[in-house]
Amino acid sequence: MDASSSRESLVGNADQPRFDLLTEDELQEFINSSDSANTKKQIRYGVSVFTDFCQQIKTDFENVTNPELDVLLSKFYAGARNKKGAHYSAKSMQGIRFALQRHFMVSRNIDIIKAKEFSLSNKTFKALLGKLKACGKGSVKHHPPISAKDMTLIQASLDLNTAKGLQDKVFLDVMLHFANRGMENLRAMKPEDFILHQQGNNDEFFTLRDMRTKNHQDDDAESQKGQMHSLPGNPRCPVTNLKRYLSKLNPKCSCMWQRPRERVTEEEVVWYANVPLGKNTLATMTKMLSEKAGCSKSYTNHSLRATCVTLLDHAGYASRDIMTVSGHRSETSIKNYVRTSEDLKRKMSDTISANINAGMADLEEVLPDDVLEKNVHSNAPHPSTATTDPINDDTDLVIFTDSQLESIEGVVMNELPNTVPLHDITNFSSVETATTSGYAMNMNMVNSVQPQYNFHGCTVNIYNVSN
Repeated sequence: MDASSSRESLVGNADQPRFDLLTEDELQEFINSSDSANTKKQIRYGVSVFTDFCQQIKTDFENVTNPELDVLLSKFYAGARNKKGAHYSAKSMQGIRFALQRHFMVSRNIDIIKAKEFSLSNKTFKALLGKLKACGKGSVKHHPPISAKDMTLIQASLDLNTAKGLQDKVFLDVMLHFANRGMENLRAMKPEDFILHQQGNNDEFFTLRDMRTKNHQDDDAESQKGQMHSLPGNPRCPVTNLKRYLSKLNPKCSCMWQRPRERVTEEEVVWYANVPLGKNTLATMTKMLSEKAGCSKSYTNHSLRATCVTLLDHAGYASRDIMTVSGHRSETSIKNYVRTSEDLKRKMSDTISANINAGMADLEEVLPDDVLEKNVHSNAPHPSTATTDPINDDTDLVIFTDSQLESIEGVVMNELPNTVPLHDITNFSSVETATTSGYAMNMNMVNSVQPQYNFHGCTVNIYNVSN
């Protein structure tokens, strides 16, 4: 090679420019390409809603000053309504505000959320969120995790000897182990995105190639670091089934999720057609599985992500470790996914009920049935506030025998060892209260002679009756 050819190889062909010189429009398009398709769609929607509002009041928001825009945004936040004339939910309004923020950062190079000159509109937006919360539109409806019972139903409904059953099993394993977000990247997944690793003699595991996600658009941090390990000897081993699924895919189709053939045999090499699953089919995979299995509710793809986070949290793993699987940026975000199961809520309710009714069993053993019906299970006014005279009204008068009084005294004294015995208070002429560490006895005299005794929510009037 002569000196001239060597020099040409270093500097490049003189007729071919080394650098790609972009126009301003091309540069802006290059910058915008970093936004995901969903982000672009959200921005277009938010700006269109704001445009409709401005057209109604005959204002061109692109040609107003920043102070005027602040007032305009304030009016928009307070008056925004959907096409049915109702308030948007808090989540929808936050999405619209985010869209406007992104729009004006490009068109005006200003942040309408952080800039001080937009304080009025930001105060209005904060007030709006409070109003939406008060009318029941402030809460965000999170996708529920799949309960243990429903997960068992789904797994039991899968026939791994069919193309559809094998695909559904692999889909669930992938979504759960890598905490995939709903439809994110499903259509773009390819078989080569799954990397098989060997660790030791029997341990194999898959990792998922790093992809751009909602939480990781332009940073160098890996979005998902989860691993899907093998279960040697288990017919439902996620690694074994993924390897089997990959081996049955149609080589003519580059997509990971292909349309399954209806009738296949193990001897057939290809179980799937040269056609990728459609977006709508992928979007409703979990919904269809849960309905087919007869689950307690209809779940979504995002429920699988919530299930992954909830299972790991309940197992005691730290939030920072769960984040390496789910790809969340902050531990606070993890809390939005952690749910209290319905079974646990039922147990908490039972605990409350058991404690507030703890003393009723002993009471029912010593009181006559008619007394329980009258004084315990009835919603009649309390004797202390009744307008009738308890002495002259036979319907309210209950006379206990000596044996019944002794039985009542025994129950009370066993539970309240520091209280005054009944036979010591029958001739008091004043009102006294004996209190222990969990109960109180109130003795209110009736006509300055007959005491009134209250325990366990049951009022007992004691009268000296002579023959």
